[in-house]
Amino acid sequence: MAELFPIATRTTGIAVAYNTSVPIFGGFAPFVAAWLIAITGSSLAPSYYLIATSLLSLMVLFLIHIRVKTI
Repeated sequence: MAELFPIATRTTGIAVAYNTSVPIFGGFAPFVAAWLIAITGSSLAPSYYLIATSLLSLMVLFLIHIRVKTI
């Protein structure tokens, strides 16, 4: 992931990416889990949230791999 950023902004780029994604996906996870359970009535509903975020992460990693490979 470090190779995506120029050397001068590498640390800042990684820090911004990490520090924006963690509060969004990690901070709202308990709220989303409780909301999904309340709406569906199933205690397995939060697993769908984890599956969705995992698939999103996998897609982004795949796109990054393609971008780095073409550079």
